[in-house]
Amino acid sequence: MTAAIALVLAVGPASPARGDPHRWSPVPGKSEVSFVAAFPLGNFTGRTQDVTGEFRADPADLRQGVTGHLVVAARGLRTGDDGRDRDMYKALAAQAQPDIRFTIERVEASFPSVTERADVLLSITGVMLIRGVERSMVFPARVRLRDDKLWVRGEAEVKMTDFGIKPPSHLMMDVKNQVLVSFDVLLTPEP
Repeated sequence: MTAAIALVLAVGPASPARGDPHRWSPVPGKSEVSFVAAFPLGNFTGRTQDVTGEFRADPADLRQGVTGHLVVAARGLRTGDDGRDRDMYKALAAQAQPDIRFTIERVEASFPSVTERADVLLSITGVMLIRGVERSMVFPARVRLRDDKLWVRGEAEVKMTDFGIKPPSHLMMDVKNQVLVSFDVLLTPEP
């Protein structure tokens, strides 16, 4: 059902010195991965702030490349309904596969550097791992500097069946196979 996935993604760019790739990590409590699932009796959202990861990038020159990964604890996702959450953890095989991970392979940026004045549009290509199944994905996203941190957000649709997840049903009605996965991540430079 989800794939909160992560997420994904985070394109960490921005380093204090030009040409010096820097390490970035999600700020606890300020980064979130979520999903929206469509259901005939009403859509529902799942979200978590249990987001970790590490990225390397130079915000002054994104052309040098961006590497890294974003990790979400499957059991950290919450929909506000305990029964639905139990079903989701089972569908995600959360006990055997506790992490949902997005690993960046390539980032294309609309501008070569990140500033505080305007968003830089991104296309983040990578590999999503959900329930032990890996699939290539592209997240349209944007990044901006905010108080010496990188604010990265984006979203993409994920098909549950691509990751071996049978869309759950309730009262003989199925949750739609496609789930919208979003991330809103604040990255801070590591010392």
